Parts: sequence; structure tokens; C-alpha cells
Amino acid sequence: MLETAESEPAAALERTTERRHIDTFHVPDDVTSLDFSLPGVRLETTNTTDGDRTYGVARIIRITNGPGITDYVTHEKDFAYSTFGIHVGQDDRLTFFGDGQRISVHLIDCREDSPQLGDEITINMTVSPDRVLIIPKGVAHTLDGLGGVVTRDEPVWYADQNPDWEPDNDLISFLRTAPTAPVVQTNRHELPVSAHMLLSRMSQRTNQQVRGAYAARFRVSIGGKKTYATIRPNWRAAETEPNEHGMTGRNNFVLTGPESFTVVPSTDSCTSDVLEMELSSDGPFVRHEYSSRRLTWLGGSTDAHIEIVDADGRHTTVQLGDPTLGARIPPGTWYRLTGDGRIWLRSEMELLDLPYGPEHQLGRDATTAAPSEVGPSRLEQDSDRYLPGATLHALARMEAKAISLTHR
Repeated sequence: MLETAESEPAAALERTTERRHIDTFHVPDDVTSLDFSLPGVRLETTNTTDGDRTYGVARIIRITNGPGITDYVTHEKDFAYSTFGIHVGQDDRLTFFGDGQRISVHLIDCREDSPQLGDEITINMTVSPDRVLIIPKGVAHTLDGLGGVVTRDEPVWYADQNPDWEPDNDLISFLRTAPTAPVVQTNRHELPVSAHMLLSRMSQRTNQQVRGAYAARFRVSIGGKKTYATIRPNWRAAETEPNEHGMTGRNNFVLTGPESFTVVPSTDSCTSDVLEMELSSDGPFVRHEYSSRRLTWLGGSTDAHIEIVDADGRHTTVQLGDPTLGARIPPGTWYRLTGDGRIWLRSEMELLDLPYGPEHQLGRDATTAAPSEVGPSRLEQDSDRYLPGATLHALARMEAKAISLTHR
């Protein structure tokens, strides 16, 4: 599918720069913070805390000190990029999850006002949940080795009057084999957190209704005029039906490959944690007294099964192994995850609107029990009220800031 934009001033679209590869960096596995030779490109330490493993949680990877929006990209086994992409109105903040894969990140400075315009570097590193890679707007990027890797992006968005910016899709693409790269003007004005949340909710609505393929914009010449053309692949997801018992529901997603997905938030808070789970077949049950959870399988060495106990004490088990589906766990519901191996889960939360205190802390309301001790779950009540999404989002950002201060 090809879409064309209004023609922009020719001078603005003619700009290109020769590519000059200046350095290759090999990041040691134990390094989580590092600056690179392109301005603004760096690694920062994530907000990672150890789980108590009582119900399989080995680590919790919380949001970092940004606007707190969390999008996830899953990559099929043979995934490969054929293009570079440049965001003109977005800083990427990328955390990679996987099974020890080695990835290569290729970066080109395409910012029109950069003293290093055209400089290209390569970063080789092992995927790790302990570090976030920051790629500023205007820096072209592509990656190798992403098969089986899950990427979390916590974007920072900017607005401006800019001939290179398209609000619906600010990504400019060009072939990896091209000897030159586009020169772009980047947006200057960082959006407030409230605008980030508004855009994320708009993305939720769009991807709830249209689950098509992610489009790419290219600079082209049509009829002697320079313009942008948007190309949208015709990939379609083989959508799995939600569980008949109503335990699973469709996530909001767009395809980034035939079997690769960008999964955007499901809740009004627009944020989430990642749980690294070490599954077993005989773990305890857990319930969260004051919060609901929506769990999405992102990847790992195995699928998972989630066993839920209803208000009559009946046990129902469904499989989690599809990132396009999520399982919602109401407050007071007993459940456990079983399997054999390590997985990554997105954990979205809604917090009951109750008097806040030590017994009602963000993400710390878990009670566990052996299978023989589990009784019926609490029935979700019509009177249950949850904190507004903006409030929970603010609490999550405050928590992230507090955790980052303890890591210093």
C-alpha cells in the first residue's frame, strides 16, 4: 500500500550526507552505563529489582526516568531489518530482553545541526535487562541479531513545525545499502507527560480497531517533485481467539513483521513493568489484595500456563504464549503460572482506590499460599473503584525515581 504526502519544499527534501563509519564499540557484559561518540547516544542503568522467587518472579524491570510510556516489540526467529529508520520527533529508550543473544546496533548521525553529521558507529553487546540504550531523535538506526529478542521502548516525544515531521508516523526510512543518508530537521519541543499519555491512549484506540502493519516513510521523487511516500506491508496477524472463559482478551498491537508485533498499552496508566519469571510445575498460588493485573507473555524459552481459581473454587487453566493476548487477574483472585523455563511477562496494573498506607503499596500487595491451602477467590465487586490512570502513572514514575536514587 503506497500513500503520498503533500510535497515539501524541494530544498528541505534534497539534503543527504555521505556516511562515514568512525568506530565500533564492544560493550562488556557487566557495563550498564556508557557514553558513545555520537552526541546523546548512551547506555543508562535500568531500574531493576530482584524478585523474592516465592511465585517465580526472579527480577522486576520497572520503568526508567522518562515519561513512563511502555511499548514492546517482539521479533520472530528470522527477523531482519532491510532499512535504517530516523525518528524526527522521538528519542528511543530501548531495553532488550532475551536469552543471551548478541546484537549489533548501527547508528548514523543525520541531524542537520550536528557537528558529526554523517558519522556512523556500530555497538555490539549482549541483550540485558539491566541497561537502556538511548537513541536521540535524528539518529538513524538499525539492528542485527534481534531474532527472539523483546524490546521495550519508553519513548520521549517532541513536537514542532517541521517539514520532516508527520505526526501520524515520524519515522523516515532508507535502505541499509544506500551510500548516503537523509539529513533531517528534528523537533525541538518536548511534550509534557500528559501529552505523552494522550498520544499513548490514541495509539491504543487506533490499534484496537485496526491491527494492520506498521508503515514506513521514504523520500521519493514523483513527477519531478520531492515528497514522502508511505509504504505499508500487507501483513495480517493470525489472531487467536480470546479464551472462552473470558480470562484472556485481545491486546492492542500492530505488526512489524509477519509474526512480529508492537504491543502498546492496554490500561489508562499507559505504563507497565516487565517480570522475569523462572517457571516450575509446582509453584504456589498468589493473589493481589488491592490491585488487578493484566499479564502478557512477551517471549522466553517456553510458553506459560496460568491457572485461575474463581469465586466458586473452580480451577481453570489457559495457555499464555501469544503476545497479542493478555490475561486479566481481578483483585483477590488466586492464580499461578506454571511451566518449565524462563519467560518475560508484561505486567500492567490497576490499583484499587483505597486509603493509602503500608498495607496498600504500589505493586506490593501479594499473598501466597500452597495449592492445598487455596480457597475460593474474592468475587470482583461492582463497587470496586480504581485510581485514575494518570494517578497510577504518576505513582509509577515517583517509584522509578526513588529506585534510581538508591542505585546511585
